Amino acid sequence: MSFAAIPANQVLVTVGAGSMLSAIGTSETHRAANIGDPNMIGFAAFDARLVDIDPQSAVDAPVFLHREGDSKGQPISIGEINERWGNRLLEDNILQNMGSRFLPAEMMAADLPTDIGAPLPHRLERGSEPGGLRERAGLRFADLRGSPLGDNALLFDDDPRLGPSLQAQMFLHSGLGALAALPRPLSEIVPAAYRFRVAAATCFTGHDAYKALEKSMQKGKSPVFDKFAYRLASDLHTHGPALLSTMLSPAFPLGKVRTNPEILEQLIRNDSGSIMYNVPQAPLVSSAACASAFLTFNDIAPQLLLSGYPGFNAPEMVLWASADASLLPDARILEGFGPAALMTREKLAKSGRPVWEALAPFDPDAEGTIVSHAAYATLVTTLPFALANFLDITSFIVGWGQSSETGGKQHFAGVGYGGENAIIASLRMAYRAHGYGVDDFGHVESHGTGTRTNSKTDLNTLTEARRRAAEEQGYREKLKRMTVGAPKAAIPGVGHPMGPAGHLATEEGTHYLQGHKSVGIPTWRRPDPDLAQEAEMYELSAKPVDGNEDGGVIEAVQGFGGYVAAMARRSANAQSIRRHAVSDEKNVDAYLERWPEIRRERLAREARANRTIGSALRLAVEHRWPGAK
Repeated sequence: MSFAAIPANQVLVTVGAGSMLSAIGTSETHRAANIGDPNMIGFAAFDARLVDIDPQSAVDAPVFLHREGDSKGQPISIGEINERWGNRLLEDNILQNMGSRFLPAEMMAADLPTDIGAPLPHRLERGSEPGGLRERAGLRFADLRGSPLGDNALLFDDDPRLGPSLQAQMFLHSGLGALAALPRPLSEIVPAAYRFRVAAATCFTGHDAYKALEKSMQKGKSPVFDKFAYRLASDLHTHGPALLSTMLSPAFPLGKVRTNPEILEQLIRNDSGSIMYNVPQAPLVSSAACASAFLTFNDIAPQLLLSGYPGFNAPEMVLWASADASLLPDARILEGFGPAALMTREKLAKSGRPVWEALAPFDPDAEGTIVSHAAYATLVTTLPFALANFLDITSFIVGWGQSSETGGKQHFAGVGYGGENAIIASLRMAYRAHGYGVDDFGHVESHGTGTRTNSKTDLNTLTEARRRAAEEQGYREKLKRMTVGAPKAAIPGVGHPMGPAGHLATEEGTHYLQGHKSVGIPTWRRPDPDLAQEAEMYELSAKPVDGNEDGGVIEAVQGFGGYVAAMARRSANAQSIRRHAVSDEKNVDAYLERWPEIRRERLAREARANRTIGSALRLAVEHRWPGAK
């Protein structure tokens, strides 16, 4: 197939597997649940701080360890973990069980239409308390105070009114976790810090910080210093991404700078002739309903490709992140959705499903969605940059698009027209820039929120987009069937996380493109009769989907108010790397020779980060740019 190949520096790639946090748990727990890995219960026990994991154990053979008692540090089998804690991890509210579940009364506002949701599991939402996310990440006040990042300690006060909101903590956990994919410090890979960006997405502000703003901290006490700015900042949806940049920025204590301003001269990169201060750029933060993550990518992608524009400081690498904790502080968000769009106890009883199987896309029982918490982050850069720095390329991003016209729509997602445009734009870019035709994409990671309306529009818009793209490309043959993934339906129930919705698809799509099994539609039992016309074009199955190391995936999301976005990606392999870097044969040969080793080492680093308490702080210390000398 002939096509107008674009230069390699206009080809975008993902680096590493990314870092996930969901209602199922952290990255390895989430991944194991999606593919039915028996180690899932061990990873869940680690998230609940019941066991430890040997961080040096093999990626595919983790060694779980006793955490307490006479056997502390000795191996413990999956069978024993399951026997001792299996039911409690999944079902007992004492440990805040995993996935979709009935929310405790103390978490609920009055008169809500349902009490079903999917917050983070176990104790992860309890801040700096034992088992909380801040302890897991190593981001408590004492952790910062005793580290090289001590200048940031005041931003991590253990008082929940002053410390970062859960949403901000989730941005930090996933964002810093994604840096484990890098083989060397970020400051060495991107010496010009102003060429590093954080691009973040969120649907809501840090709602759990609202409580801190309700009343003065001085009320009923002797006058104290009320750190209102800290409380206000924690409530802003920009706070978590800004903390990421802050922790990675070079340290120049204000006290020293005030008395010795010339210290700041160290920030000017005179050795390269630049007059820029060498600090990471302020993060881009976008909100576009459930399409937030993908619309954020649509905004940042052109910046990565503007390296040749005179005077523009194009980023060399972007940390693409998303997070939402919308059920906090009192699940009031459920009232906004209403009983029609949500799974309720009445609908659940009628369906006969357990709560963790309630979200059932493409099934006639798909009568409501389940709101959840989640965060994800991954690294994006250009192909030549990844090759030159021997970064593990995990996919090619060959197309992206958005449709945010809002016209002709009701308030709910997918009701109206124009949603096809986002997928059409992705397929058009993939064809015109990279030469991939409409049938080069055999799998779709669906939005799959669990409503029948969404199930129909998921497949209807994709079908229409594929049909129109095929017509534009002159493709006359019958379009091939596509397999379908529904990441939100993964058991024990990921749910719908709003802003990170597209990132759930990205996480599973990356595994599919590497030839690994990815989640199918685990809760699917029978086809919705309203989808009869799509039966010949899509393969619906509850079983995990076999990946394709030379495949393509379409990822599409639909959001309130007409915000829709999509992405088209292809596998990274020796052939696709040569295809996209035809003028850089020497670098490609050197990269491909080392690639198996690069991947093994990346997988081991990510596993160590996932299996080590306090790894987020360690990664921040490792990857930040150097400060005052």
